[in-house]
Amino acid sequence: MKKIKLMLIEDHNVFREGLKKLLELEENLQVVAEAGSCQEALAKLTSDIDVILLDIGLPDGDGLELAGRIKQIYPQIKHVALTTYDDPIFIKKAMECGVKGFVPKYAFFDEIKSAVFMTHKGGSYLYPGLNTDSLLNLADTGLTENEIQILQLLARGKNQKEIAAELYISLSTFRRRLKDIFTKLNVHSVEEALTVAVKRGIIK
Repeated sequence: MKKIKLMLIEDHNVFREGLKKLLELEENLQVVAEAGSCQEALAKLTSDIDVILLDIGLPDGDGLELAGRIKQIYPQIKHVALTTYDDPIFIKKAMECGVKGFVPKYAFFDEIKSAVFMTHKGGSYLYPGLNTDSLLNLADTGLTENEIQILQLLARGKNQKEIAAELYISLSTFRRRLKDIFTKLNVHSVEEALTVAVKRGIIK
């Protein structure tokens, strides 16, 4: 069987070296490149790579933005996020950047292997401990990132004028977006919107 060629992008050397040794014990896996930053990853990127195991928090940039850039260069490469984040909003954003697998760093090695094999075959992998129900609910709403941000600011007790100023939009634009939020969540007031948003995992 042809080996799956992997790239590790992780800035913590001890974690990266330990994971590399475990991966290379598997006869079907081969680590062909590794990097500790976005810049180094782009410099070492090749079309031979099948799957990238990607740390989201990198010292010189956002791992999700890096995944998006790599997807533009080599769309065939699959991405698995190694992360400490399990917020459904974060996962949805990662999916939009082309990430297909999500494994927390505290997971057992077998979970990482499963994510690699499933994404390589063209599927997706969500670690069983992640709040997938909230993720599905979030996807169903169709809310934009800006609309979610409005909900977050409302939850903090900000009024209409304060939110409009913070987002650099007019009051009329804010009210139009709020109306869109009500429609998407099927509610009729800010209180109802916040209640539904919390219940469905859109905001905390």
